[in-house]
Amino acid sequence: MALRSILNNIEKFEWSDALFLPEDETWSLDTQAAIIDPDDVEDEIDEVPKFAKDIKLMYTLDIQTIKGIIKNAYEQKTECTDEDLIEAFLYYYDNDAFIVIK
Repeated sequence: MALRSILNNIEKFEWSDALFLPEDETWSLDTQAAIIDPDDVEDEIDEVPKFAKDIKLMYTLDIQTIKGIIKNAYEQKTECTDEDLIEAFLYYYDNDAFIVIK
């Protein structure tokens, strides 16, 4: 699933899920991602679900945090574009803080 689709449909995902993105590429709206329950591991030693590990995806953020990022963006700008959403997401990921949309 493309990151664009995830950001635009974030309310469809469970609070217990998390976003996994490729560890070796620059993320964009078209980046292929997975939504997986991070606790769905083979055994207690594993920190990443097997599916994500097999296709080289890394844990990025939990769905609750992403919902907060999207909510914050829409509170600042009622008609957010896809570019606004990815910018808010990337800013939060890099800075552990909400972006101020201008």
